[in-house]
Amino acid sequence: MTSRAKATILDIAREAGVSKSTVSLVLQGSGLIRPETAVKVRKAIEDVGYVYNRGAANLRKAHSNVIGMVINDLTNPFFAELAVGMERVFQAAGIVPFIANTAENPVRQEEVLKSLLEQGVAGLIVSPARGTTPGAFRRIEAAGVPVVFAM
Repeated sequence: MTSRAKATILDIAREAGVSKSTVSLVLQGSGLIRPETAVKVRKAIEDVGYVYNRGAANLRKAHSNVIGMVINDLTNPFFAELAVGMERVFQAAGIVPFIANTAENPVRQEEVLKSLLEQGVAGLIVSPARGTTPGAFRRIEAAGVPVVFAM
C-alpha cells in the first residue's frame, strides 16, 4: 500500500483554479464567496481528498465546538439516556460531543480527561468513576475548562 501526502489548501486551490484565500473562506463557510465558486471548491475538496483539520482551526481561533462527556458506566440505562439526551441538545447547537466510557475505572478516567484537555475541549461533563478522589480534577480546574458533574 502506498502512502500519499495529505492534501493541502494549495492543492484545492490549484484543482479549483482559485486562490488559497478563496478556499479558506469556503472552508470557514463565509458568505463572501459566490455560490458557484463555493461549489467548485467543494468539488475540488472531494477530488483531492482534503480533510479539514478542525483542531488546527480551533487553535487559530482559540475556540472549540467540542465537549467531552466522560461517563462512568454507559451500560447503566440512566447514563445511556443522559448521554443520548445531551448529544441531541449539543447537535442542535452545533456542538460535537466526544463520549468516553470509563467503566468505573479512575485510572482510565484520568487518561480520558488528560486526552480531552490536550484536544482543547470547550468544556466537560463528567460522571466520576467510583473511587475518584477530589484531586483528580485539579488539572481541569488549572486549565480553566468549564466542567459539569453528573451523578
